[in-house]
Amino acid sequence: MGTYSCAGSKGQGLRENATMSDLQHAPFDELAALYAVGALSENDRTAFETHLETCLECVSEVKSLLPVTHALVHGAPPLDAPAPLRARVLGQVTATAPAPRDRPEPAAAPLDALFSGLDEPDTPTPFVTPRRRGPGVLFWLAASLLIATTGGVGWYVAELRSQVQSLRAALDAATRLTQRAETQMEAARAATAEREAVLALVTGSDVQQLDLEGQPLAPRASARVLWNNAAEMVFIATGLPSLPAGDVYQLWFVLPDAPVGAALLEPDQNGDATVMLEVPDTVTLPPVMAMTVEPAGGVPAPTGDLYLLGQPTR
Repeated sequence: MGTYSCAGSKGQGLRENATMSDLQHAPFDELAALYAVGALSENDRTAFETHLETCLECVSEVKSLLPVTHALVHGAPPLDAPAPLRARVLGQVTATAPAPRDRPEPAAAPLDALFSGLDEPDTPTPFVTPRRRGPGVLFWLAASLLIATTGGVGWYVAELRSQVQSLRAALDAATRLTQRAETQMEAARAATAEREAVLALVTGSDVQQLDLEGQPLAPRASARVLWNNAAEMVFIATGLPSLPAGDVYQLWFVLPDAPVGAALLEPDQNGDATVMLEVPDTVTLPPVMAMTVEPAGGVPAPTGDLYLLGQPTR
C-alpha cells in the first residue's frame, strides 16, 4: 500500500507539472504564425521571443512557418478583388449578410389573397434559427493573402536593416582610412617643415659648424653639427653602422662637469640620420660632442662604446 501511495503521488505531481506547463504555454498559443509574418506588436514580440527560449514546440512551429510565409510573398501576385467578391468576403468575415437592394415588393395575386388561409396548419410551424456559418474558403484565402503581404513587409524591413549595417561598416572603414591618411599627412608636413628649417639654417650667412669623426668601431662614419647665432642647431650624420635590436645611438654635449644628452638617433637603412637639436643654456658654443651606443630609450650618462667624436679647433 505504501508503494502504491508513492506512485500515485508521483503521477499526481507529473500531472500538476504538466498542467502548470500548459498554463504557462497558453498565453502564447496561435502567436507563432503572427510572429513568423512580423505582425506582433513590440511588446508581444519581446514576450514571445522570451518564451521561445524555453519552448521547443513554439520554436519548431516558427521554423516550419517561415519558409511558407516567404514563399507566399513571391508566389501570390497582388490582385484587385472584384467588388462583388470583396463584399462577399467581408460578409463572411463579419458574419453579416450584404444589405438587400431596394426592390419593389411584388403585388399579391388575387387568388393568393383568396386562398392564403385555407392551407395553414392547425399548429404553428416551429421557427428554426439558421446556424451561423464558420469561416469559408474565401476567408482563408483573404487571410493567406494578408499573411503573405505582412511576411513580405517583415522580410523587406530585415533586408533594409542588413543594408544599413553594411553601409555603417563601410563608413567605419572609410573613416579609419581617412584618419590614417590624415596621420600620414601630418607626419609628411612635419618632415617637410624640418627639412625647410634645416635648409634655412645651413644656407644662412651666420652658420657655424663642427665636424665629428668616426672612431675605430665606425671608421667610415662621419657627422657635422651646424648652428647659427640664434642657437638653432642641426646634426647630420652618414655612414653609421646598423645596430642590433634593443640598441640606439645617443648624442651628447660634453661639458666639463658631465655629459648632457642631446638626442637619440635611429639612422635609416643607408646609415644616414638628421635631427634638429635644442641647445641647453649650460652649453657654450662651439661645443664638444660625442655619440655612443646605448640601450633603447637612452641613459642619463654614457655607458656604451664611442662611435663619433667632435672637438672645436681653438
